[in-house]
Amino acid sequence: MILDLPAPDTQSTHSLVACTRTRQSIRQYSMSPIPIQYLSRLLWSAQGVTRPDGKRATPSAGALYPLRIRVLVRRVEGLEPGIYDYLGDSHSLEMVGGLPSDDIIQTVGIGDQPWLVESAAVLGVVADLAGAAQHFASQPPVGERGKRYVYMETGALAQNVHLHATDLELGCVLVAGFDDIRASEVLKLSSALEPVALLCLGQAQ
Repeated sequence: MILDLPAPDTQSTHSLVACTRTRQSIRQYSMSPIPIQYLSRLLWSAQGVTRPDGKRATPSAGALYPLRIRVLVRRVEGLEPGIYDYLGDSHSLEMVGGLPSDDIIQTVGIGDQPWLVESAAVLGVVADLAGAAQHFASQPPVGERGKRYVYMETGALAQNVHLHATDLELGCVLVAGFDDIRASEVLKLSSALEPVALLCLGQAQ
């Protein structure tokens, strides 16, 4: 099932300087849902198409775009809880599974990270690391350069989401401490994709 997202609202209410100055990691969320329009803009800021030639909001070495977004939706207005793929080319979501239990999601984090289950949504940033490594295999260090590009791209994506979340007055925190195997299982990833970051989102308390 593919669901079209509303067009992203690109009218900012805060300046870039203000968003940069006030951006912070927020780990405590209310139980209020987030509007689907907010999720639309955050996904667009992460991997949305921004130019007629298909280039995206996040810079990518060689325009390879090895990143994908898989969304755990818990409390988003107009969306059934579950796991969704974000399809950047069509700015839409495709449901790929039901939402796992909180107990299962909690096992993804290393240590006690309650924000993984208290957030309204989690953006799972996943990547074709092997494909990127192969694409840039001629660049030293052999086998590593492509992966470095993926991690740089992930950082740019995360900062885009953080700044747009700040503009929308949403809470956001980047989670890097997670069990790769458990994250892959929870996100229902194929063997070609690996998790590289999680972004928890919600209405700040």
